[in-house]
Amino acid sequence: MHTWARRVAADWPALETLERGGWRLGWGDGVTKRANCALVLDPGADVDEVTRFYRGHGLDPCVQLWPGEEGVDARLAQAGYRSVEPTLVLDRGLGERPEGPGTTEIGARATAQWSALTSGSEHQVRGVERILGQVEAGYGVAPGGQGRGCVVLDGESAAICSMVTAPDSRGRGVGRGVLADLMAWAHDKGARSVYLCVVEENAPALGLYERFGFARVSRYHNRVLG
Repeated sequence: MHTWARRVAADWPALETLERGGWRLGWGDGVTKRANCALVLDPGADVDEVTRFYRGHGLDPCVQLWPGEEGVDARLAQAGYRSVEPTLVLDRGLGERPEGPGTTEIGARATAQWSALTSGSEHQVRGVERILGQVEAGYGVAPGGQGRGCVVLDGESAAICSMVTAPDSRGRGVGRGVLADLMAWAHDKGARSVYLCVVEENAPALGLYERFGFARVSRYHNRVLG
């Protein structure tokens, strides 16, 4: 399995996983593609194995594909899987403690205010809580609930995820403040590097992260049937 695929899967974990037929099959009750996708273990794995598994769970079959997996990508395309959401992985060091505004309230659990910014149904809201409840994380909320984010800890590595700014608060530096405070909190917990995933088309978010010194280190896309 691709090195970054392993890290991303560990920091945003499926609720259940199964290794079968050359695939790592993840199931997360339909909440996010990242928790409900197959990862490549064997480049020669049978595509039908993925199709059967996710159809059996009432989900559109989905495969997450990384550099070096072009042969699998081509076979999935031939089977009718379409490419969606090209995503970049960005990384930066945390050797020095970032200076944030210190206004973000950070706790070890998702509060109602934090979860209120999750888009979608109640099922989606609770699903995100269940996914992140499996890892050690800090949940940050900006003053007045204007924005939020999460940082997952794994030894000296940290992952930023679930960054959201309330629609009426965009363009006011809310995301910058939350991001800086989360990185400072992670540094205080022993993290010395931090990464995140961002959809390639999300230019505002990509610009924010690159201004914070994040650099592109890898990329992936999904293939979805349905």
